[in-house]
Amino acid sequence: MSGEKKIKVALVYLGRKGGGPVYSLEIAKQLQHKADLACVISAQVDNLASWQKDVKGITLVKTYTNFLEFSLSFLDLPRFLALRRKIKELNPDVLYFPFFHFYLPLISWWFKGIPQVYTAHDPVLHSGEKSSLTSVLQNKLIQKSQRVIILSSAFKKDIPKSADRVDVIPHGIFDYYLEQVQDQSEKPHPPTLLFFGRIVDYKGLDLLLKAFPIVQKALPQACLLIAGSGNLEPYQNLLKGQKGIILENKWIDDQNVAGYFLQSDILVCPYRDASQSGAIPVAYVFKMPVIATRVGGLIEQVEDQKTGILVEGGNVEKIAQACIRLLQNEDQRKRFGQAGYQKATTQWSWEGISDQVLTSLKKAMRNS
Repeated sequence: MSGEKKIKVALVYLGRKGGGPVYSLEIAKQLQHKADLACVISAQVDNLASWQKDVKGITLVKTYTNFLEFSLSFLDLPRFLALRRKIKELNPDVLYFPFFHFYLPLISWWFKGIPQVYTAHDPVLHSGEKSSLTSVLQNKLIQKSQRVIILSSAFKKDIPKSADRVDVIPHGIFDYYLEQVQDQSEKPHPPTLLFFGRIVDYKGLDLLLKAFPIVQKALPQACLLIAGSGNLEPYQNLLKGQKGIILENKWIDDQNVAGYFLQSDILVCPYRDASQSGAIPVAYVFKMPVIATRVGGLIEQVEDQKTGILVEGGNVEKIAQACIRLLQNEDQRKRFGQAGYQKATTQWSWEGISDQVLTSLKKAMRNS
């Protein structure tokens, strides 16, 4: 309704790196046209220039740039008082937290009289993280929020009273990374598999490393590009002596993300468990097919035999055979890649996702 008064939304995102800044920025870019939006973001966020260019009404707050600063920040009472004052001055109708941050439970408690919506990207934390402080604090945040947004219906049952207060809104398209490069043409390269993102146990890099010699036996020219930060020590025995593996073991800055996708043919997500993968929306932007395991929300992101191939979790042989099949079939790769691009641009547009987020925010106000 054109005459309807816009609600006042305070979007609070205090993270700095990775997919979080991009996800939150894309939501804000669209939401600002549909609500009276104010954004409270970290002054240390990696994509600050993009926020300042594309979003009006930004309030910057000091957070931290490393673990020592993070630890000491909790002793900095003036910092928290300033944060509280800045949010209070916005006088929002509703608070929106698009990503977890360790400061959020405190902010939630300060403003418990204001309706709150939290997007839980990992409503059930990954294997190896379930007893962490993050899990405890996130559960508190979920309990206190009037609405909880999750990105996959697979986890709806894990949210208390989910029937009453959960909205399933998929991950948006990550065309932001495509915009960071001028030359978007694919680079000449050998048949290449891509493992992209943080290197942690639940992502199953060891399974892919075990599958890769099978792939190379069928396709000796095949390469495996591993791009992301994390500890490679647990994988040294699997890496030893393997040829055709390209290691980029470092944090990948936004402006460099596209390069890895443009020199690869297939994204492989051999995860042991997953809420969803932020790498999959990136792959689809580059019309790249995806091989993934049938775990968590991946089965909603990848349409088997349409945008990629789904295989049984933990099955090294099936991961290898899926890689061989797609590397050998260029027509199928192109068909799957085009279908993935179509899925992302139609079902995962930020315009549509922001409409759903706005609906969730309005529900929170009605239910408070």
